[in-house]
Amino acid sequence: MTTFYYKSILYLIIILLMYSCEDIIDVDLPDADASLVVDAWISDEAKDQTITLSLSQNYFNADFVNKVTDAVVTVKHDDGQTYDFNHTTDGKYVYDAATNGAISRMGSQFTLSVVWNGNSYEAATIQNNVPAVDSIGFELREGEIFGPDGIYAQFFARDFAGNGDAYWIKTSKNGVFRNGPREMNIAFDAAFDAGSGIDGITFISPIRELINPIDEDFTPIPWLEEETIRVEIHSISVDAFQFMEIARDQMLNGDNGIFAIPLANTRSNIINTSTGVRALGFFNVASVSSLEKVVEL
Repeated sequence: MTTFYYKSILYLIIILLMYSCEDIIDVDLPDADASLVVDAWISDEAKDQTITLSLSQNYFNADFVNKVTDAVVTVKHDDGQTYDFNHTTDGKYVYDAATNGAISRMGSQFTLSVVWNGNSYEAATIQNNVPAVDSIGFELREGEIFGPDGIYAQFFARDFAGNGDAYWIKTSKNGVFRNGPREMNIAFDAAFDAGSGIDGITFISPIRELINPIDEDFTPIPWLEEETIRVEIHSISVDAFQFMEIARDQMLNGDNGIFAIPLANTRSNIINTSTGVRALGFFNVASVSSLEKVVEL
């Protein structure tokens, strides 16, 4: 009885100390000048390629983001061919690849140019090769530990031999791209990061299975028969991989509790040619492979 009594008192003290450590802190962040934000993830697909321009805003600003509608946006291949991106609406600059030809020069350099408000911004990237999506398989699983019973999918593709290949695997469900931060599926060679030492093999199982939808609690959502799944592999540069890795960590930072990392802008490859100051956002030209299937057992 005595031991139980003292344990109860100890637990009570711990709980009181935990609550007593909670203080409300009002953070007064200084205003910052707006920076140009460039969303320039384009590909070799024969469809509209879109680059979006906007302005950054202060952290606690809940207003709509200001769009940049009066810039001159071009992408140039190192052989001199230029692709003009024309403003349509809401800060979106579009190149009609279906009519004018795909932006595709495997292994070559492309340069983005944005001229706006008396400033010129540039970024360069190499279009890398991409492996084919060999297949998508389905399996009925019962008694799962980390998810409900149901149909789960995985894709199969093999990384190229040679270190330094990076990929963004995108999944669409019934025509809708699953773009939540928990579903951001990026790979370095065939694994999660450059330090794995894995190369030239089939993508590891966790990457193959991250094509299954995930809810806010990191719980996988089974597929239903007759639903449609589309898997795309986009080649990205090593710098783009690092950008997305940091961006994902920042977006999921709230799940880390006391272990959350300080908020910071991810490093851009878009530079003001006059001042050397980096804009926000990133420029990448991807090669894309894809496969679409109807879910069935």
